[in-house]
Amino acid sequence: MYYSYPQIVLQEVPGEISLALSISGCRLNCKGCHSSFTFNSTYGEELTNDIMNYLIKKHKHISCILFYGGEWESNRLIELIELINSYSLKVCLYTGLNLNEISHTLLSKLDFIKTGRYIEELGGLGNNTTNQKFIILK
Repeated sequence: MYYSYPQIVLQEVPGEISLALSISGCRLNCKGCHSSFTFNSTYGEELTNDIMNYLIKKHKHISCILFYGGEWESNRLIELIELINSYSLKVCLYTGLNLNEISHTLLSKLDFIKTGRYIEELGGLGNNTTNQKFIILK
């Protein structure tokens, strides 16, 4: 699993200070996607456990890790979530899939999820017309 652009975000997960990671390998190829660089599965750097530990320790003030994608490598994502949980941090997944397309095992590990493909004409979470949904799971 490869990642890029680690950044601290304040609005993507309400009430949380999140470290957001763009995960490479998205197969949805949504028109108008602001992260089309993630369509390439080897874009960025490999997200090893050592790197995840480093990022968490570097950003001591965070309360959540946000994955922009990664559900296509659910076993690896679950391994990372279990590591993140050892730090008592919350986990959010932004996915273009619908809730019923996510494995129960992965869902049970998440605190938050944003679902739904990005449809340019409908806009993102900030638009009333969006098809996307932000769900608090825990």
